Amino acid sequence: MRLAERAAVGPGLNSIAQARAALVAAGVRITDLSDSNPTRHGLLHPDILDVIARHVPDAARYEPHPRGPRPAREALAARFGGDPADYWLTSSTSEAYSWLFTLLADPGQAIAVPRPGYPLTEPLARLAGVRTTDYRLDYVHPDGWILDSESLQRAVADPQVRAVVVVNPGNPTGSYLGAGAGAVVDACARHGVALIADEVFEPFALDGEPGTISGEQRVPTFALGGGSKLLCAPQLKVAWIRLSGPATDLAPLRDALDRIADAFLPVSGPIAAALPDLLALADESVATTRRRLQGNLAHLRAALAAGPYRVRRCDGGWTVLVDVPQHLPVDDLAVHLLRSAHLAVHPGWFYDLADGHTLALSLLPEPEEFAAGVSRLRAAIDDLIDRSAQPAAGPESDRPVI
Repeated sequence: MRLAERAAVGPGLNSIAQARAALVAAGVRITDLSDSNPTRHGLLHPDILDVIARHVPDAARYEPHPRGPRPAREALAARFGGDPADYWLTSSTSEAYSWLFTLLADPGQAIAVPRPGYPLTEPLARLAGVRTTDYRLDYVHPDGWILDSESLQRAVADPQVRAVVVVNPGNPTGSYLGAGAGAVVDACARHGVALIADEVFEPFALDGEPGTISGEQRVPTFALGGGSKLLCAPQLKVAWIRLSGPATDLAPLRDALDRIADAFLPVSGPIAAALPDLLALADESVATTRRRLQGNLAHLRAALAAGPYRVRRCDGGWTVLVDVPQHLPVDDLAVHLLRSAHLAVHPGWFYDLADGHTLALSLLPEPEEFAAGVSRLRAAIDDLIDRSAQPAAGPESDRPVI
C-alpha cells in the first residue's frame, strides 16, 4: 500500500538511539540527562489527581462547544488576560499548531519557524500539508541569543509564507524574544502574516526576565499555552490558544477557528471541568519547578566552571545548552557517554544547532540524580580530553579518541 508522502516513515534509529536500545536490552540502567518528562522527576503537584476526581461528576452531561466550556475559558482569561471568547481549548500545543497551520496556510504554502528550534514543528507542518522556512537565532556569549532580523525579513517577504512562529522562551535556546519581539511584530504587520507565539515555557524564567507576546494587538496573534508545562502534567492533555489582534480581523478568525475546532472537540470533560481549580495550583507548581531548574543550573555551572566547557546563557525554560571542545564530535560523544558512563544526552543537531559541539541537557531531574550525572559526564569527557592530549604512539594514533 502506498502511503501519503507527508505520512511516510523516516529513516531508522540513528547511532545514538541504537546504542541506547542495545544497552537497555542488556539491562543497563541509563541516567537520562535529556529527559524533560516532569512526571518522572517528582514534579507533579500532589493535589492534581484529587482535583480531577472531584470534577468527574461535573462531566456527566455533555454540552459541547467548539472553544471548550465557558467556565474553563473564563479561568484562562482571568489568569492570562483577554476575553473568554478568544480562547480555544485543545488537547495539546501540538494539536494547536496543527489547527493553526490548517487555518492560516493552504497546502504548499509556508510557515516561518526559528532555527535552532523545537524539532516537532516541521513534522507538524508537513502533516498539515504546509512547508516550513527558517529564520535564524544567533548566539553571542555571554549576552545570549539574538534574532537575525535580516533572515526574518527574507522569510516573511516570501508571498507563500502565511505565519511566523516564535517560541518564547525558545526551546532549546532558552531565550526570551525581548527587544526582538518588536521586530517580529513589525515584519508580520508589514507583510500581512499572522503570528503564532508558543509560550508554554514563559513562566520559567532563569537568567532572563519573562516577557509575553500574548495579547499582541497589532497583528493577528495566536498565543499557545498548556498544562503539560504550567502544571508539569502532560498526561492531562489540555492546552489552549488565545487569539488577539486588530478588531477587524477577529470575527472571521473566530468563525474559521470554530469550524476547525468543532470538527475535533478534543478536550476531556472532566479535565475541562477541573481546569479552573487546576489553574489555582499553577503558581505553586511553577515555583516548585523553577527552584528545581535554578538549582540544577547553578550546580551545572559550578561543576563545569573550570575546563574547556561553556554553559550557554539560559533565560528560561527547561533545557540548557553546553558547549564541549570542538574536536569531540557530538554524535560520537553522545554514543561514548552512553557506553562508558551510561548517560543519555541530546546532541545539538536534534534542534538544528549547526556548530557540532553542543549538548542539550534537561534541568528537570532530581538534584541528586542531576549532580551525579553531571559528575559522570564531566569525568567521561575529561578522560577523552586527556587521552587526546597524549603524545602519538604507533600507527593507531591517527584513530579517533572516541
